Amino acid sequence: MPVYGAHLRVRDSQGVPSTVCLLVREHERAVLQSPFRSQHSDSPAADNHSTDLHGFARSFDAFIGSPAPDDLDGLLQRTVERARDMLDGDAAYLLLATDDETELEVRASCGLPSGRQRFARVPVEAGTGRYGSARLPAVHDDLTAQPGNVPLLTGTGLRSVVTVPLKVEGRLTGSLGVAAQAADQYRNEDALRLQFAADRIALAVESARLTELERLRRGSLSFLVEASDLLAGTLERDQTLALMAQMTVPTLASWCAVYTITDQSAPELAFVLHEDEEQIDGLRTLLNRIPPPEPLNLPGARSWRAPALAAQEGAMRVSLRSLAGQSTSRSDPGTGPAAALAAAAAVGGETVVLPLVARNRVIGMLTLGKAADERFRREILELAEDLSRRAALALDNARLYSERTAISRALQRSLLPPEMPRIPGLEVEVIYRAAGEGNEVGGDFYDVFPIRPGSYGFAIGDVCGTGPEAAAVTGLARHSLRLLAREGLSAPEVLKRLNAAILDEGSRSRFLTLLYGELTPHQDGSVEVRSVCAGHPLPLRLRPDGTVTAAAEPQPLLGVMEDLELDEETFILDPGDVLLCVTDGVTERREGTRMLGDDGLAEVLAGCTGLTAGAVAARVLRAVERFAPEPASDDMAILALRVPAR
Repeated sequence: MPVYGAHLRVRDSQGVPSTVCLLVREHERAVLQSPFRSQHSDSPAADNHSTDLHGFARSFDAFIGSPAPDDLDGLLQRTVERARDMLDGDAAYLLLATDDETELEVRASCGLPSGRQRFARVPVEAGTGRYGSARLPAVHDDLTAQPGNVPLLTGTGLRSVVTVPLKVEGRLTGSLGVAAQAADQYRNEDALRLQFAADRIALAVESARLTELERLRRGSLSFLVEASDLLAGTLERDQTLALMAQMTVPTLASWCAVYTITDQSAPELAFVLHEDEEQIDGLRTLLNRIPPPEPLNLPGARSWRAPALAAQEGAMRVSLRSLAGQSTSRSDPGTGPAAALAAAAAVGGETVVLPLVARNRVIGMLTLGKAADERFRREILELAEDLSRRAALALDNARLYSERTAISRALQRSLLPPEMPRIPGLEVEVIYRAAGEGNEVGGDFYDVFPIRPGSYGFAIGDVCGTGPEAAAVTGLARHSLRLLAREGLSAPEVLKRLNAAILDEGSRSRFLTLLYGELTPHQDGSVEVRSVCAGHPLPLRLRPDGTVTAAAEPQPLLGVMEDLELDEETFILDPGDVLLCVTDGVTERREGTRMLGDDGLAEVLAGCTGLTAGAVAARVLRAVERFAPEPASDDMAILALRVPAR
């Protein structure tokens, strides 16, 4: 006697696996969901039923048609259409099981409302009884008498349905169902016919599913590699937020919103993007109107219904006002019922929230949404979860970098004078350019300050290295110069005491090159300069006739030796003279093996005859920038002093 065998893999309450086997006569293969009903055919027909089934199996090669679709979606769609036609149903659907066999996902349907279509998820075990399982064939006579037995069909008006499992090697891979609007439409024989169809198609469906899954995994890997490269390519917070949204829309979702959390504050909406640019402003307004999602540190994506509900309520209010005559045809078309319904449709699908967790702290949330009646595939949510982890680290790195940069810039500003004093009878111009991304503190510095009435000090220096240690020496040097100079000490004595203070720093000390001098304007329009050049590039003097000469002699730098012998040099700047002081970032500007050097700087300065101090400094900077196409690798400070011609 022909029999049909099936087995289930189950686990008890303790999680112990076991196998349940079921053997039935082949023509009794379907399981009735309804109470027992009498046979509608006589026994001879029943006796010949096996022969009819084998004939159907032989003719089932034409079920899918030739050629068969070579993609999973095409194969599934043709399967449900042929199944519906085979049983003369009003609707049909095919669901595929997740890897853990706990949920079924709608992958193809015909005759169902759009909201019940692709990627809607239902549990494998819909009820507490054995007939609520998708693992066995079932015939439902009247769903109105058995509400909730087939959740997918609730509210569709379909009353009778037959469902059969798709299995490969005893493992549940999916479920195929055909439904009709009339009650008592299907019999056991219909379930048996559909089960034979499911058996013939199950292996092909599983093979196509695995092929698609492998393709998705390869695509996901490429996507994550590209996303990681893009996120690693920037340390700007705003750019990181924009990249996060642009990578998800429209590849993973119809719209995206990024919330950020700083210092335990409430989540703040930081960036919004929609695949339809015209919906972005409306989406931002909607999200600002509703409370943000709760920042929970939970793995995976969680559903968030608030945007869809708020959009639907807004569309309802606008429609009611329109019906009540509170709006006129002359109202703004962007605020009418059509616009409200379009906005509701744009965010009416599934919305999920993924936490942005970096260093065991929730720093924000990535919100992804679909348009009306659309849902996310499980594979897409898994990919989004991987992306959120990478994006969270990139966002936190951008935050740390921004904080570090802000601290560095604030410290750098504190190490430079806030403004230049006005010196009677002398033009003063300073240009400072900090090299490197983030403008690290330390490096070059300058200062011009009053010492006593009628006398002013100026300094330009370069501390070895960058970073906090160099910044400490820079701050020490600039503030010590002002203090010592105002004590009435000569230029050599000022630098000697500064040298001792630097050496007192011990292992934190850095050597320092420094040009320091005192300026004393005279009644005849000239300016007396008393200076010491301690290891620094020599100042250059430009005369009105274009002659350029060094205005000082080199002397030992600071921060190296305890006993320094420093001499003060005195000269007069006559009307029309220019004194140019620079750091080595100017003279050591390179292109390959070429270097601007002192001679190149002197040549540039020689062409500045008759220019103001500001024009001289600007021309020197332009010459340095044009010397090489690459950005400068060292800080630059340019101090130009000019005695106006009479």
